[in-house]
Amino acid sequence: MKRLLGFLFRTITTLVISAGIFAIVCYFLQNYSGKNNTKTNPMLDEPVVVESVSYDRYAYQHIDEESKITYDQIYNCITEYKEKITVTTKSSDVLQRAYEAVMSDYGNLFWVSGYKYNTYTSDGNVVSIEFSPKYTMSKEQKDVYNASVEATADEWLSGISENASDFDKALYVFETLIENVDYNTESKENQNILSVFLYRSTVCQGYADSAWYLLDKLGIKSTIITGTANGESHAWNLVYLDGAYYYMDVTWGNSKYMDGNNDTAKRVNYAYLAMTTEEISQNHVITVDFEVPECLSNADNYFVHEGLYYDWFGVDSIGNRLSQSYESGEAEISLKFSNSDLYSRVINYFIDENHLSDYCRGLSSVYYLLDENANVLTIQWTKGE
Repeated sequence: MKRLLGFLFRTITTLVISAGIFAIVCYFLQNYSGKNNTKTNPMLDEPVVVESVSYDRYAYQHIDEESKITYDQIYNCITEYKEKITVTTKSSDVLQRAYEAVMSDYGNLFWVSGYKYNTYTSDGNVVSIEFSPKYTMSKEQKDVYNASVEATADEWLSGISENASDFDKALYVFETLIENVDYNTESKENQNILSVFLYRSTVCQGYADSAWYLLDKLGIKSTIITGTANGESHAWNLVYLDGAYYYMDVTWGNSKYMDGNNDTAKRVNYAYLAMTTEEISQNHVITVDFEVPECLSNADNYFVHEGLYYDWFGVDSIGNRLSQSYESGEAEISLKFSNSDLYSRVINYFIDENHLSDYCRGLSSVYYLLDENANVLTIQWTKGE
């Protein structure tokens, strides 16, 4: 996932243009390679301060005022399909921070991938910065693709009521993306939502952008978070559900991604639907350049919500819940435990010491999955003849 991380910085040249003004032509690109040509124009337009339409977006709310002004100018430029604009800031760091915030707040900008900028200086001081989005298609192509994306999204969302709870909406989006879209590093357009809604094959950035898109259509606030997971570049979501913030990682919710086993059927791993900061921090590192909240609530954690969460070693309570699943003919059951010690005790007692058979009569064999990252035990039932 290279979309917001690891920007490629390249100083192309320094040109004397007029009246002692110099232009340093720079490129910030994401997932882009090839020859780049820039025409330097010293007759720059004055920066135009545009009215903000992003006041309710999370990243926008958590950047400084100078970055907010630049953010608004960048967003307006991209959505209006302008070739270039002069921004108010004279800092390339502010420009980068603002661009990152825009891409965190809006997962639907599939027609742009990075940017280039020209820095104009006089007597060693920056006098102006010109911003140019790196468009990957024409406006006409963008409009055609956008119509296809919206049609597919509306079809997928037809199964959830707009009056559903925040939890149910997030759960529906989580399940829908995992069930309909495969994880594939070779997928087309995998750094944006086209890979999901057109080709149904993507990587983490496509999952995160598409989760943002579907949640936004359902009225759920979401932000795209970038960083690393187990040392690899990664993207996931910050979501606001029922009055609290959670982290949601659709990529890790796809069992095919997590276990890497192509011989098993894809299943939904609910451990990554709504996580606390403590849970996500076990293997994810956030690198975005804006403040993120401390996610403390577990009320909308899937296992808590569904009565599958245990914070004590209640042998009969756990055993009876497993028995209930077994006797009712469920294909599988997943239980989450509050910490690794409790998780290990449960596995040792019910699996290693085979006390599972004390509660599930007639059980001849069992297939179980261990998710040590999330302290989740999944049992898939096989009944004897």
